[in-house]
Amino acid sequence: MGLLINSRDIGNITVLDLSGDSSISDGMVLQQTVRGLTSEGKRFFILNLQNVRYLDSFGLGQIVATYQSVRGNKGDMKIINPNSKVRDLLRYTRIDTVVQVFPSEAEAVQELQKQAAS
Repeated sequence: MGLLINSRDIGNITVLDLSGDSSISDGMVLQQTVRGLTSEGKRFFILNLQNVRYLDSFGLGQIVATYQSVRGNKGDMKIINPNSKVRDLLRYTRIDTVVQVFPSEAEAVQELQKQAAS
């Protein structure tokens, strides 16, 4: 099963609920989705990884590239709810030092709302 993305808005923050596995076979679906949303004026994103079972190196690269694109558009992105395998992968690759990881949606929303207000 490939990567599926559903988006929903909480105020000016877009939550992307990802599910499935993110691998090279998914191409650049995450980046393309976020690029489309930023062209609509969206700048603040939360990646909900709760239902992502697996990330390969390409999937990790897509997260980093998407983060860089969002930051280039004067926005920000947070990650929430990774399972233990994905959380360990984010920590081992030190991506969690670049993209903040939160245990809950509420905490990530609160942080992004602070940023959006400043």
